[in-house]
Amino acid sequence: MKRFALLFALFPLISQAADLTITVTGIRNDNGKIAALAFTQDQGFPDRVNQAFAQAQVNAQKGTVTLTIKNVPAGKVALTVLHDEDGDGKLRKNLLGIPQEGVGMTGKPLGNRAPKFQEAVIEIKDDEKKTIALKYW
Repeated sequence: MKRFALLFALFPLISQAADLTITVTGIRNDNGKIAALAFTQDQGFPDRVNQAFAQAQVNAQKGTVTLTIKNVPAGKVALTVLHDEDGDGKLRKNLLGIPQEGVGMTGKPLGNRAPKFQEAVIEIKDDEKKTIALKYW
């Protein structure tokens, strides 16, 4: 009986996972991969692939692609989209730290600096659709 009680107590947590469909626009070429990263905390945000809570990737296609991150927990999430043109699995930057590959994020538009985690947070409740435009410097 205790097992059933525990199962029913956890059911709302399980059922609150959402699929997040992301349309990425402004892709400048077909090179490499487009990766979407979901962060639930500021550690690793915005571009540390190995510290993202969840991620998805597809082959790059000039113009627009769509990808889905599955089972994103309800709550606060910050999203980063990277165009890994050279396929090395990380965001290439110049000596000043300026990205040399395309980047896009949720929250306020990209300016002269990457937004802080709290500036990029969105609230996920159910299955969501977001559009993120890439910026190239």
